[in-house]
Amino acid sequence: MKQNKMKNFLNKLVATVLTISLSCSYGIVTKKEVKADNGLIPTAYDNLNRSLRKKSQLVNLANGYMRVFYNEENIGIEYYDKNFNIQSRKNINMELPMWGGFYAGNNGYYLVEGVSNTDESDTAEVIRVIKYDKDWNRIGAASITGNSNLFGGEVRYPFDYGCVEMTEYNGKLFVVTGHQGYVDPMYKQGHQGFLMISVDENTMTGQIVKSDLWHSFAQYIVEKNSNLYVLEQSEGSRYTKLTKYNADSLRAESIPLLEYGGEHTSAWAISCYASVDDLAVSEDNVLCLGTSIDQSQYEVVNTNTAHNIYLTVTSQNEFDEENTQIKWMTNYKDDGSCFIGTQITKINDNKFMISWEEYGKSQTAGTEDLLESSILHYIFVDGNGNKISREFTASAPISDCHPIVDGSKIIYYASSSNMVDFYSIDINSGKMDKKIYRVAGQNATWDFESSNGTLTISGSGAIDIDTKVHYRYPVSSTSRGFSYSSSDNTWTNIRNKVKKIVIKSGITSIPDNEFKSFDNLEEVEIGKGLQKIGDEAFYGCRNLKKITIPASVNSIGKSCFETGYFWIGSGKPVISVTIYTTENSYAAQYAKANGIQCKIVNKNADKTNQTKEKTKIAKAKINIKLSSKKKKTITVKWNKVSNAKGYQIQYAMNKKFTKNKKIVKTNKHSMQIKKLKAGKKYFVRVRAYNITKGKKKYTKWSKVKSIKCK
Repeated sequence: MKQNKMKNFLNKLVATVLTISLSCSYGIVTKKEVKADNGLIPTAYDNLNRSLRKKSQLVNLANGYMRVFYNEENIGIEYYDKNFNIQSRKNINMELPMWGGFYAGNNGYYLVEGVSNTDESDTAEVIRVIKYDKDWNRIGAASITGNSNLFGGEVRYPFDYGCVEMTEYNGKLFVVTGHQGYVDPMYKQGHQGFLMISVDENTMTGQIVKSDLWHSFAQYIVEKNSNLYVLEQSEGSRYTKLTKYNADSLRAESIPLLEYGGEHTSAWAISCYASVDDLAVSEDNVLCLGTSIDQSQYEVVNTNTAHNIYLTVTSQNEFDEENTQIKWMTNYKDDGSCFIGTQITKINDNKFMISWEEYGKSQTAGTEDLLESSILHYIFVDGNGNKISREFTASAPISDCHPIVDGSKIIYYASSSNMVDFYSIDINSGKMDKKIYRVAGQNATWDFESSNGTLTISGSGAIDIDTKVHYRYPVSSTSRGFSYSSSDNTWTNIRNKVKKIVIKSGITSIPDNEFKSFDNLEEVEIGKGLQKIGDEAFYGCRNLKKITIPASVNSIGKSCFETGYFWIGSGKPVISVTIYTTENSYAAQYAKANGIQCKIVNKNADKTNQTKEKTKIAKAKINIKLSSKKKKTITVKWNKVSNAKGYQIQYAMNKKFTKNKKIVKTNKHSMQIKKLKAGKKYFVRVRAYNITKGKKKYTKWSKVKSIKCK
């Protein structure tokens, strides 16, 4: 008799239930799938929750794109060609503990980082602006301290409830953000407010030039015609605030764009029921984007009160409230509608794209692209904020990555913990294309065959998929809370469809909790080479009956195969799986020690397979191709050899390989040989090898081919 003690981890607050009503036209999506080829694949790091401080960006380069993302430890840099094929990647270490933001300047890249100042020292560094050249060589840094000469210039916590947005003007970098000032004894905490920093890009010196403590809960900045336009959510002023600064003198004039309801009775912040999300400039106007309820209903707001998207249009030449219009992009009523995010992308001075995703409204995702459950809306407007297209929708999420423009395309990417999708929207037709990567680790991918319920993971190295739930929140809502389940992690769209998991040879480890609570999983087949299975990797898989574990496994974590049920009386966990493994293997010993059923498979299987691998590697033929498109560089490509552990590439300046001969090794099936002599002829050959019982077994050399180096 079994007793179910499975815990259903719910972080219950208040559940919001929204019905879906879609009447828009769908953009056409062309799907391009990418599978593992033992080469580089993108890093999957969740950016689906819109945050004030952007953690992911794309930069348009002459020959492709650069992806920059903060992963809570360091800054990841990845380079792609124009078809979104990854070319290389690197990491930049943080210098201070708090992430601020990234900006691609005209003559360099900038990272902004911060550190708390709980000692409340006026001379302590609180923000650092670091400059790099376009190859990510560090050039210098501006160390920013508080400025006690300004009201609100003291900084206890930088970036507090703030964006970190930047623009350039005349050799200066301007940064706008939020901060918390020194502790007010009356309230036992500091007040929050606006902060603007100016940095000389040549000397890399800077200081705080504007500040207040007036509850600035979002900040954006853009430069046009020697003016800086700064957009804020000024909770203290009770309105969306636009300020025009003379970029040389910093003389300022401010106007309210959208006034909020409510009235302050103390210094504590009160709800705005509005968001301030983005800023752009057209030829004649300043365009500001956000979401809000009907503020005339502020005093009677309830969970059914809808948010809508507003676009304010303010004349640059006649900068005042009278020359500001509010245009509503949506018209929801009494259905509690709110938004995960809104963005405005400038195409040119007279054309913009406004995009958004509604909170709580989704669709059934496919089994190939797990991000398809989201619905992206987008529409085109002119420089006066007038709609010039129909509303498009597509099966894609909004993300933390702000779209960029490349020719006739608007580009952005979205990532969960096991997907990276690149999206391209045609600025004329509105058609969306995408390229998808299904990511299972740094060099591993996954594939799901829906016809038989088989999830296959292939590639090399460790499975590295974050199984935490990354909650998505609306930018503003009338709800008092939201309900989530711990099962809503990266596998949620296919978890209950998986009947079999196949881990291919080349994968070395399965992390903790990776396939937890796959309720309909029946069988797991693990290929040779896997070494470690983490804690609770298959916990809660109640229907798992068979798992094949190779002799290479030398570590299996605790509670790995427990169903989540316990036997009444003994209290011992119920384990229903049978382990299939070889005699005297670690898995067999683990099964015996934990009272798990075990069946010994062919005792001579390993020896037979080793013999087969020797025969295969010995008979394998390699064909190579040479090219030289870059100066002093030769690219060598060859066919992949089954069971090969690596390859030797030999090159020389004569056919007998006696002149300037060199040998290099790789585990890929292509290589660039650099720092060669331009204009010289080189001869190249390749062979593969395998390792059995510590000894290398080689194929024959490929046919020698030659090429003149560019």
